[in-house]
Amino acid sequence: MKKLNKNLKTVLIAVGFIASIMGAYFLGFYSGQTFGVNQEVKHPHMVNVVIWRDGAVVYNYTTHNILTTIGAKHARNIFGFDNETQRQVIYISLSSDTSPGKSWTKLPNEITTGGLARTAGTPSVVNATAFQVVASWTATDSFTVSCTGIHWDGTAGSDGNLFAVAEIPTANVISGDNIQVTWTINTPDG
Repeated sequence: MKKLNKNLKTVLIAVGFIASIMGAYFLGFYSGQTFGVNQEVKHPHMVNVVIWRDGAVVYNYTTHNILTTIGAKHARNIFGFDNETQRQVIYISLSSDTSPGKSWTKLPNEITTGGLARTAGTPSVVNATAFQVVASWTATDSFTVSCTGIHWDGTAGSDGNLFAVAEIPTANVISGDNIQVTWTINTPDG
């Protein structure tokens, strides 16, 4: 009888343990399945900044970025209402700004001189859901660069057209440096 009680205890403990694991699994699994209208959407966009000095790479950094509220609105207006005249998001800018936020509508300290003014990048297809925009500059002056943005308007310093923004570790650019910024915009399926 004692052995039966010991076996029964072991079985009950094992069943309780398995039930706890299953309960935790289902709670964790279903907690990520809810979706609210106001839920923040994450976009897997990437930015790469490379700086060459005298033919050698002196800076190479890749990071995620922030889709701005007006950037999301711009996409919504194109997809849902076909009411945007400036559609291409291909203009890339640089600035000395830090701590960008999704409420930004422009880069507050956008560089507009010294060879680093906002420029049209070259778009290309990456795959079925992504495209890249690559822009290049040659500095004719010295600057501190710590932020980059991508816009749908090519007017340097203009407001109300910042699609996304990314902060990078500070780069000290001098005259003659070559800079290349690559934005990858991805809208994954599924």
